[in-house]
Amino acid sequence: MSRLPVPDKPYADWSRFLSAVWMHGMSVQNIDKDIVATRADLANESIKEVFTRRNEASTIRPSAFLACARQTYFSVQGEDSGGMPDHIGSTFAVGHLLHELSYAAVLSAMPEGFLVEVEKHVNLAPWWPKDATKYNQAGHVDMLVTCTDPAVKAKYIPRQVNVMLVDFKTMGSYTYRKHGKTVWGEDPDAFGYLAQIAVYTDALGVIDSGAIVAGINRDSLTKPLLPRHISAEALKSELARVKLAIEMAEDGSDPGEEFLTRHGSDAYFQCGRGGRPGYCAFRDICRETPTRDGDGT
Repeated sequence: MSRLPVPDKPYADWSRFLSAVWMHGMSVQNIDKDIVATRADLANESIKEVFTRRNEASTIRPSAFLACARQTYFSVQGEDSGGMPDHIGSTFAVGHLLHELSYAAVLSAMPEGFLVEVEKHVNLAPWWPKDATKYNQAGHVDMLVTCTDPAVKAKYIPRQVNVMLVDFKTMGSYTYRKHGKTVWGEDPDAFGYLAQIAVYTDALGVIDSGAIVAGINRDSLTKPLLPRHISAEALKSELARVKLAIEMAEDGSDPGEEFLTRHGSDAYFQCGRGGRPGYCAFRDICRETPTRDGDGT
């Protein structure tokens, strides 16, 4: 079966272009069956692993313990972060499957003239601490798309940068709707997406391009991909915050309830306040430990 190309027209930005490519590739008429077979096999291995081997964060990495400076502090001090819920495996399994299908869709539908790298290995930047007992030294990004042909760029995304990091996130319907309204750099980022992407874009040398968080609605799979662009300014500001958090943690300086200080009651979802249980790995010790000067700063 011959596959039709992605709609041939200029797109206003990378987000709209990526959404069109993803949607086009997700069609059974357009997706490459060999690519699907490869990615499905990889998903199968990941799904089996989440139920047979616990892979819980014990060290700081771009995707763990950076959303709040006090998380970073407690982790460096060796505090126990606790385990993941025993029944979280199915959520991770669905996430792995939807990630791999998204890779297959984009790889199938992306026009020639774009290089698509998935699960790209990243060595962290020189400023990242070298203590491997406390910090992961490498990681990976979901996708890096680079336009290698100026004529193709002029055809599809004429006024855009040449390269874009894309991070896929599976979300429930509520989070998916909220994602569509998020103001990156201002709204609470309880899951640490901004910190994760700031560290990786810096390590790859592409922070000036910004990045995309692409939401996949796991509750309603007919919903379109929801890519949201994060500006370079927001990423650079977050990178500076992360560096300061690590510096303070290494110095043994407790930043106090830093996430609550930044976001007030909007942080209750993570921190567990106002009757909410919270899900932060250090929520119990954080509540039990007084802040540095007693007023949350």
